[in-house]
Amino acid sequence: MKVCLGFAVFYMVLGLCLGVFAREYTKRKGLDPAEAKKTNLMDLHPHTLILGMFMFLILSVFGYFSHSFAADRALFVWFMIFYNIGVLGTVFMLFVRGMAQLSSKPPGKKENAMISGCAGLIHIILSVGLILLFCTLYHCL
Repeated sequence: MKVCLGFAVFYMVLGLCLGVFAREYTKRKGLDPAEAKKTNLMDLHPHTLILGMFMFLILSVFGYFSHSFAADRALFVWFMIFYNIGVLGTVFMLFVRGMAQLSSKPPGKKENAMISGCAGLIHIILSVGLILLFCTLYHCL
């Protein structure tokens, strides 16, 4: 379960860096904290910490106490692939949407539709990862 702990540390560092970036970028754009909270850029920090760090911390603890955790190794590997792609994709699309909200020229209908479509596909990938996690947990019981 050192792999899960490694991912937790990675997502902690990423989440903290994104939080600092979002705060400083909105400050440089001249937004007060109330206006900045309305942008998707401010969602980067909590999404990365909760979906990334806390999920893998919980899995690390679960793996420590359950000796049969990830008994189906292939299923666990597929979970890790799908879930990490989903989390990183979610963070990336939040970044894209947040930067678009703060740009001097707001995105048009086509750009908004493209961002929403990509975010929807990434949510599907994240959901597949969560389903694979529950299948992995089911196999270890």
